[in-house]
Amino acid sequence: MPKTSLPILKSLLDIGGSVDTFHDWLYEQSAKFDNRPWMYHIPGRPETILLSSPGTIEDAMSTQGHIFLRGPVGQYTSYDIFGKGMIIADGDQWYYHRKTASHLFSMQMMKDAMESTVHEKLGVFLDVLDIYHKRGKPFSFKEELLHFTMDVISKIGFGVELNTLKDSPDRETDHEFLEAFDSAGVGFAVRVQTPIWVWRIKRFLNIGWEKVFQNDIATMHNFINKVIMESMQKKAELAAKGEKMVAKDLISLFMESNLRESEDMHIEDDDVTIMRDMVMTFIFAGKDTTAHSMSWFVVMMNRYPEVLRKIREEMKEKLPGLFNGEIRVPTQEQVRNLVYLEAVIKENMRLTPSTGFIARECMQDTTLVDGTFIKKGQTIMVSSYCNGRNKKSWGEDALEFKPERMINPETGKLRVFSPFKFSAFGSGQHVCIGQRFAMMQLKMTLATLFSKYDIKTVEDPWEITYEFSIGIPVKGPLEVEVTPLASTPATSA
Repeated sequence: MPKTSLPILKSLLDIGGSVDTFHDWLYEQSAKFDNRPWMYHIPGRPETILLSSPGTIEDAMSTQGHIFLRGPVGQYTSYDIFGKGMIIADGDQWYYHRKTASHLFSMQMMKDAMESTVHEKLGVFLDVLDIYHKRGKPFSFKEELLHFTMDVISKIGFGVELNTLKDSPDRETDHEFLEAFDSAGVGFAVRVQTPIWVWRIKRFLNIGWEKVFQNDIATMHNFINKVIMESMQKKAELAAKGEKMVAKDLISLFMESNLRESEDMHIEDDDVTIMRDMVMTFIFAGKDTTAHSMSWFVVMMNRYPEVLRKIREEMKEKLPGLFNGEIRVPTQEQVRNLVYLEAVIKENMRLTPSTGFIARECMQDTTLVDGTFIKKGQTIMVSSYCNGRNKKSWGEDALEFKPERMINPETGKLRVFSPFKFSAFGSGQHVCIGQRFAMMQLKMTLATLFSKYDIKTVEDPWEITYEFSIGIPVKGPLEVEVTPLASTPATSA
């Protein structure tokens, strides 16, 4: 444990005093322990052992993955917001959710539905940026990225057109679901760092952050339940006409699935509850993570203009149509060969992963590959933030932003790293199911935006940091000013 831990309060004061810099505190302690496993303890919560090296992460998440599960403590803490969704489920429940969702991320679905949705919403994004440019005032780029990813996810995930991006410039208040979702992210982060008995009492008394958290959850669940019922009604109407719903979103895929009827599956919840949990997981995994990654990308391009210059040079060489007006929004195939752009995206994710850590409960006494003994009931925390800064893995320049480290200098192709070293997409059997889609969306979006506009942060980019939440979002609104590139005609609104 850190030397500053106290006999009774344990690590409570350390963590309480570093809420705004929580991930950096974890990294500093990991560096002091030479990236070996180390423990911290919040009274009222299980002891937590932090892992930040590829070897121990692989052992816990893969080799001994059957021992380190979400477990009853994590599931109880997360149930209010995620139910029994894939993020926190184990066993049959996890397999069922993952198997159903896997159909959505098939190569055929990527080609048929996902790419066209991203392409369509990027066209709207360019229209919105043109409006902001003509008004000549700074605006929250983080908010618009969240609108963009929400519109994409809502259409792909449950077949609904929210149009949060299209209506954004002239709307005084945000969509109630988005406001509740963002607020719930903070509320959940507060809960997981609070002694269990404390947040349970606050929830019972309906006070403090727990009151806000429960109100946010009610808003989100009401919205999702409404969407599900509309989708089910649509299917019933089609069935009455002798027609069949074409499965093109998560809800319709679930409704067409026969997995639930398997005798080997033990699923207790009703269909609406299962679908709601799926949708919540899908939105969390697909909306915030991608938007946060792009927010940090904007920050990094403002910190490192020479990197942005190289990105544009690559695009001008391989996709000149992006700059002369022939291509407004590129296709998945067109951005496939933008090697340097993908290297920058991955370097950005290495240093600012969308999900800073994941936690697992040890279900029986065991010993990790490095000799660390873990007791039953203790929690392990896999920190992608610390793992991405591990100097033993990434070299003495691990804290520096160097996209070239992602490219093989001999072949000019992207290096392939173990998911236990580059853990931004998770690792083991729980690796991100939508990582191919995420990379496609990131490349298409960033190639579009940075080939059309200069995006300058109002705040000094070196002063921008993260805020305390489930993930690692940019703190504050990320206000920017956008200017069309000189060689590119401004798009029409």
